[in-house]
Amino acid sequence: MNIRQFVPYVAYKRIWGDRKKFGLQPDKSDPDWKVWSEKAFTDFYPNTQQQGAGDAVCNMGYPVIGRIDFTGKKILEVGPGIIRHLQYINNKPAGYTICDVSEDVLRISEQQLNNAKIPCEAVLLSRESTGKLPFADETFDTVISFNSLEHLHPLDNYLIEIKRTLKRCGQLVGGIPCEGGLAWGIGRYVTTRRYVHKNYGINYDKIICWQHPNFADFIIESLDKYFKRKHFKLHPLSWMPIDFNLVASFIYEKRTWDKT
Repeated sequence: MNIRQFVPYVAYKRIWGDRKKFGLQPDKSDPDWKVWSEKAFTDFYPNTQQQGAGDAVCNMGYPVIGRIDFTGKKILEVGPGIIRHLQYINNKPAGYTICDVSEDVLRISEQQLNNAKIPCEAVLLSRESTGKLPFADETFDTVISFNSLEHLHPLDNYLIEIKRTLKRCGQLVGGIPCEGGLAWGIGRYVTTRRYVHKNYGINYDKIICWQHPNFADFIIESLDKYFKRKHFKLHPLSWMPIDFNLVASFIYEKRTWDKT
């Protein structure tokens, strides 16, 4: 159970988006979505998520990477961003594959890995793929996903593909924002929502429905359905429920009897 179930919808739609009106799939012809698509990676994320409070929040989940031994492993990262967790990779993998729908993101993250002398391959995904990954069964020892599962819709398609590409006993490690929780929603309302309205003049109550279709509790339930939970932590208040936290970090494992 979560607090949003008890919030009147007039407030709900300001905190978590007007999902009844706009749904979860973006209307790509929508003028607000077109502005957002142009600004997200060139302006919004650098100015709100990669500095100040946004940067501090994002950094909460990254240390979970330090729990993984990457020595000689084959790694896949889905939605790498600029690989801000690179400092926590303390053993060199045999190979590191990154995949994303953005060429700009891949170019930046590939350069980061090259600078760290980690052998890498960048794979551009189709925006129409709906989860299909162009990799053979049981290819990777570890899949990394930070701040991307909240974006992927329908989520089950992507998790099934991640499980398929993982070797048996392979691990899925990463983190998500506590989207759908009270602290995350109110924090966004007083920060990034204001930034978007002031700087872009678009309806963020619409954009957030399309940008974050998956709430954190739904993501966790889905992960538990497809994988075996090995480690899970909420940040910054690990003893409190999702509503009072900002980030969740995790390690899941593909069960030995799972063929796909």
